[in-house]
Amino acid sequence: MKRENKTQFALLGILTQYECTGYDIKKFIETSIGFFWNESFGQIYPNLKRLEKEGSIKSLRKKDSKGSVKIVYSITEPGRKKLQGWLAQKAEPVAYRHELLLKLFFGSQMQSPKVKEHLSRCNEHNRALLKNYTQIEKDIAQYKSTSPDWLYWRMTLQYGILSARMELEWADYSAKLIQSAKNKKQRDQK
Repeated sequence: MKRENKTQFALLGILTQYECTGYDIKKFIETSIGFFWNESFGQIYPNLKRLEKEGSIKSLRKKDSKGSVKIVYSITEPGRKKLQGWLAQKAEPVAYRHELLLKLFFGSQMQSPKVKEHLSRCNEHNRALLKNYTQIEKDIAQYKSTSPDWLYWRMTLQYGILSARMELEWADYSAKLIQSAKNKKQRDQK
């Protein structure tokens, strides 16, 4: 069965926020939904062309303050209806791929220091995420009483916060488990 192209819905959703260029869309993704949904320029531009061809978005050439011509996209009413139809559909189960878990599953084939290094990097990454999420939390707080989007931004942010905290707890647990196994092995060898 052919998989549905979800990039188009991410783009339509972004265009409900504001009119923007393809470059602006990429920047928006990096600073908002990019924590759980990524799109490359190679996915963005072909989808913008297709969405425009089908009438879900429209484009307008505008000059910026420097005189450069930019193509600015906006959502149309048919595009808004298409997005709303997709939003109402049941979400597909997550196709979960986690490289660190895959490596740890086969961890007996690695040296213990390398496993610890992987777990340490996991902790560094998640601490950085939590720091970033704290800033995002401050940034979006100003919209709490002015934007209906705040509630939904907050939900997705909380998912990220809890996921990062869980991974930190899990990595600490795993490091202790490895140390415990190492200690047992040393005791058994005596």
